[in-house]
Amino acid sequence: MNRRGISPLVGTVVVIVITLLLASMFAAGATQMADFDRERDQVGDLTDDRGAGGWNDSYRSELIWARDDDPDENTVHVVNYTIATGADAAGNSLNSVVVEYPDGSASVTGVDEREDIETVGIDEDRDGDIEVDATDDVECCPPDDGVKVSDGGNTITIELSGNYNLEGGDALIVEFEEVDNPDGAGDYAVTVGINGDETDSGTLEIDND
Repeated sequence: MNRRGISPLVGTVVVIVITLLLASMFAAGATQMADFDRERDQVGDLTDDRGAGGWNDSYRSELIWARDDDPDENTVHVVNYTIATGADAAGNSLNSVVVEYPDGSASVTGVDEREDIETVGIDEDRDGDIEVDATDDVECCPPDDGVKVSDGGNTITIELSGNYNLEGGDALIVEFEEVDNPDGAGDYAVTVGINGDETDSGTLEIDND
């Protein structure tokens, strides 16, 4: 009789364990989403405040933009990624930057060597002036250097040696040439990732004017 009573008991215990696991996973996911929302709010506050030292018009505050924003132009794209206080990247070394364009928009097929990375810099007070030049930290050398293009020319990965640190409030500025703008005018959602664990989304604006 005792052996027959074990199976329902085990089943009940298993159900309870599964319920607790699901509840903990949901709580963890909710916490991560809340942290992400707070991080986005912090980034918004930081990008609204461009620092006390003025603003260098060579760099804009948008997450990503093209120096020549005409359709079908081969040009330089600029990333301006703000590191939020408490973000995963804050206090850690800069190891990688990944820029993902939507399929059928800009192409980074031509960005195939280290020399195409014009600038990797840290703007510590977000005033448009680079205080720390980390361009020399892009890994080399060919054929396995720190510049990789994937997804049919939609994604570029820039890998660095990790000799420079990022801090909360920094703006990471990255410029790379030989990018082909989309054929048509419009707004294109672009995702930028830092160190493989932190991402932000912005809009690449292509104009007919």
